[in-house]
Amino acid sequence: MSAINPIDIPSDPHIRREWIKYQLAIRGYSLAALAREYGVTRQQPQAALNRPYPKWERIIAQVLELRPEQLWPERYAMDKASSM
Repeated sequence: MSAINPIDIPSDPHIRREWIKYQLAIRGYSLAALAREYGVTRQQPQAALNRPYPKWERIIAQVLELRPEQLWPERYAMDKASSM
């Protein structure tokens, strides 16, 4: 599987959610499969697509060989602004 170019990540959060699920699927994963692998409910990884959830943001990003701030720049931009 070739690496994802961060430029190809959709900027629209609604489109990005579906894009993330698609990217997981072509790597043989789903949010439900990740939940089973980590022994949690299906809602936990799903929550990361809709609201900040650092643990699952890191896990999903790791599967996609990205950093969480590449997948959710709007969430991490707030962290940078508040640390200034």
